[in-house]
Amino acid sequence: MAKRKISAAQFFISMFVSRVVVTIALNGRYTGGENMLESIVSYVLAMGLGFLIALPIWGLQKRRPQWDVARAAVEDMGALGKPVPLLYFLYFVVVNGTSLALFQLFLMDTINPAFSAALVTTALVGAALYGALRGIETVARCAACVFVLLLLGCGLVFGIVAWRFSAENLEPLFYNGFHQTYEGVLLFIARTSVFADMAMLLPMVKGRKGLGFACWAGGTALFVGLLLFLVAGCLGRYAYTQNFPVYALAAITQVRSMQRLDAVFTGVWMMGLVVKLAFDMYGCRLCLAALKSSPDDSRGGAWAAALLILAVALCTALLPPVRAVLLDTRLLCICTVAAGFLLPLLVLVSGLFRKKTKAPEDGA
Repeated sequence: MAKRKISAAQFFISMFVSRVVVTIALNGRYTGGENMLESIVSYVLAMGLGFLIALPIWGLQKRRPQWDVARAAVEDMGALGKPVPLLYFLYFVVVNGTSLALFQLFLMDTINPAFSAALVTTALVGAALYGALRGIETVARCAACVFVLLLLGCGLVFGIVAWRFSAENLEPLFYNGFHQTYEGVLLFIARTSVFADMAMLLPMVKGRKGLGFACWAGGTALFVGLLLFLVAGCLGRYAYTQNFPVYALAAITQVRSMQRLDAVFTGVWMMGLVVKLAFDMYGCRLCLAALKSSPDDSRGGAWAAALLILAVALCTALLPPVRAVLLDTRLLCICTVAAGFLLPLLVLVSGLFRKKTKAPEDGA
């Protein structure tokens, strides 16, 4: 597979778009309480922890800048490292399948379209697969366009709903303790797949990656904070009763002949999903390539990921027992920490240990 590069700005703009997909699917059931203001605190704390979670990834990048974590695991750990690409492949399938399932649930429960919601889900997977097969540069250029549309669309919605803002809807922080804040931190970490994306894709990124990550964390904190602040100030406790409160916020906006702008919300979600899915399917290509002796042919990884993601999405949306397991915050949090911190740390330590044990042999 030809070595391709994108800039740090392109990569983290794409990750910003992916973050929006996660944010607009939030609701009170998963954030742990009714006070959306506490979720803002949770997100800031989660981003602070994110800098610590990402440390092994930066260490691995410094030691093996040309290898992703899957390739480094296979090269440095031999047969013992081969489960690492498979675990990353599985992680991408699960997190993207659940993200897609949330969108399908939104279509079925809120929009209730006349056509099949599963058909829309399949179309999104197909569009993302096309991007993943075309390459990371194509997906990054698409993400830049989506980013501009996202800012314009959200700016329009934010500007309109601001007129409905009422400080009386805001509640004091930590009135019922810190349980909601704690639950929110777990949720935001659980649904932050950027760590796994960095572990697999940073070798294909050029430029100031550390600065890009810091800007991503700060930019998403600003966006999420503003969004949740508007939800709390415009909807109050009504937001807690909604499965998709951000959609409820968009649905109350009107611009004369345009009427409600909930279509903008749906469009932004769909475009963001395609970007997120395409990047992670490309990561699955790299996972399969790491397991092959001739890594030039790795398109099968994207195809396999697309089919499995679609299967997970449909099962999660249609089967409540599966949904209860795969959308469990604690389970997803463990998976995210494992993919973003524990596995890179294991590969980094194994590589350093191998280097130390090999040095005396070379000198003998």
